[in-house]
Amino acid sequence: MAEASADTTEHAGQAGDNPFPHLAGRGDGDGPFETGFASDHGPEDEHIVDGELMEFGPEALLAQFHAQLHAGTPWFDALLDCIRDWESPRETFDGREYVYLIEHEAFDWLLLAERICDSAPPGLLPRHEVEALLVDESPPTTLSEIEFQDRLGTAKYWAHLNFLYGVRVEQALHLAMERVLQKERSGLSFSHARNDLDGDVFGRIYGARQAELLREFRSAADRSDADPERIEHAEWQAFTYWLFRRRLERQDPARVASDTRQGMEMLYELEAAKQRRFRRRAADAERPADDAEIIDGVLVAVG
Repeated sequence: MAEASADTTEHAGQAGDNPFPHLAGRGDGDGPFETGFASDHGPEDEHIVDGELMEFGPEALLAQFHAQLHAGTPWFDALLDCIRDWESPRETFDGREYVYLIEHEAFDWLLLAERICDSAPPGLLPRHEVEALLVDESPPTTLSEIEFQDRLGTAKYWAHLNFLYGVRVEQALHLAMERVLQKERSGLSFSHARNDLDGDVFGRIYGARQAELLREFRSAADRSDADPERIEHAEWQAFTYWLFRRRLERQDPARVASDTRQGMEMLYELEAAKQRRFRRRAADAERPADDAEIIDGVLVAVG
């Protein structure tokens, strides 16, 4: 949720130079940290809870979500319950690949929310509230960061933070660097035709061009058969997170902190712009109909 993300970024940024909470070790034998997801989990999987056989696969959880909706449970509460219990890190449904847990570390909870909401029979969910959550990241109920952690479960919450920093902040860093380069190009000392590595967003941040980095990523991930001219959303998210990990591993801590701060500031700026749009939209919705305006108690046509 947008409110949770902004608060999380602010608090973590104040905590120190290394705000990334639970990144798994690479090649050091530590293995993946607990995420709240199973490594290999199918719809037929079962668990014994208090002596009873319980199903926790996607279909069983979606059926439980629908039952809660029919019983009158507020839809956002039912959604968070389903997300908390969900254990499948990825799935392919109706020909679409859903990767909820990137690199066994970063949890895209809104993608899972989309999958769960799409499963609901027509009429069970308030369409405008669902769209506000999935499109604008505006939940129907505002939760504090502590409440959000409690609803997701601590393991999934930490994985959500990894996604926040490793994907959202990293993407914001790209935008921030693009703006820096645009300003430089507008200066007299910077040629518009300049085409060296220093004038490239990815080159400035990672020391290599995007195409080179993508080839390196695909080679490391054994995706050599991927279309070089096309990248799907799921792969782009994974590529962004890989760039984030690469940056942490190869740059000195001061540079990591500086670049991350740039990304966080851009994320704040984007959030502020979104909130301004929300306020304008709300103000427009409160205007009298038929392009009229009330002035001193009198309905006056405008426009």
